[in-house]
Amino acid sequence: MPNILVVIDPDESAHSALNRIKEIPPAAAVNYTVVLYLPALPMMAGKADSAALKARKDAKIAWLQDLVAPLQAVGYKIQAETVTFNRLHDEIIKTAQAINADFILKPLRQHNTLKRVFYTPTDWNLIRLCPTPLILVSDQPVIHGKAIVAAIDVGDADKAHQDLNTVVMEQATRLAGVLEAPLHLVYAYSRLIIANPVPTADPLAYQIMRDKYASEHAAVIAVASLYDIPDERVHLREGTAADVVTACAEEVDAGVVVLGTVARSGASGLFVGNTAESVLERTKKDVFVVKQASFTTPV
Repeated sequence: MPNILVVIDPDESAHSALNRIKEIPPAAAVNYTVVLYLPALPMMAGKADSAALKARKDAKIAWLQDLVAPLQAVGYKIQAETVTFNRLHDEIIKTAQAINADFILKPLRQHNTLKRVFYTPTDWNLIRLCPTPLILVSDQPVIHGKAIVAAIDVGDADKAHQDLNTVVMEQATRLAGVLEAPLHLVYAYSRLIIANPVPTADPLAYQIMRDKYASEHAAVIAVASLYDIPDERVHLREGTAADVVTACAEEVDAGVVVLGTVARSGASGLFVGNTAESVLERTKKDVFVVKQASFTTPV
């Protein structure tokens, strides 16, 4: 029976992650663990302080139970609990591991460039460090029946990228089935730039570019054929992956964008961000992030 971890943001009025489970039938064999994460408070001493902390926790649990009660009443199998944290992404990952979660549903949070320079957002840390498939939920009221956009990378033929493409397609296909949604495939390619000191057209460079495009086009079509995706739902476009994926998702009015990602650190990860992080900061769609099964979290 699948286990889904649902993260509650107490400052959110719509509770987007919790509402997203309404698109799964109540009778479905799914267990939901709905968690309200509470920031840890400084250690205090004395009976009065301990009583105050207990009263705070009891009030939050009561609030959470009231929040999930309407869903429980119609048949959703929900366990509600609170968890204190020092670093939110750490505790979300630990909870997912503890309950053997198949998916995590969390409200999507976007940040301006200045904030991203000075600290790494929780969603970015989860994208980089969380081994559990992660669905970052936008404020779309409904995604059922809306297109699913799966982004793959056929530019690298190594086994790691091929395995990640397989994970993306399998998860996207499964999600499209659950949501009764059409599945689209997108790939962003870049021009092959060849230094040419002669200021005239270079036939060889042009042919290399055409051969590269033809090879990648054939690879994408092969993937689409494997998953029964018709040609009209296959999108190959020139540009950065984040730009192409975001634009395609808007054009087809997607409900979810499915991306594969690997961890990145250092200045490049801080100032540029992975494709998944870049898409996250500009899209209005749900973002479904997956990793290879071999990924091991440092948390």
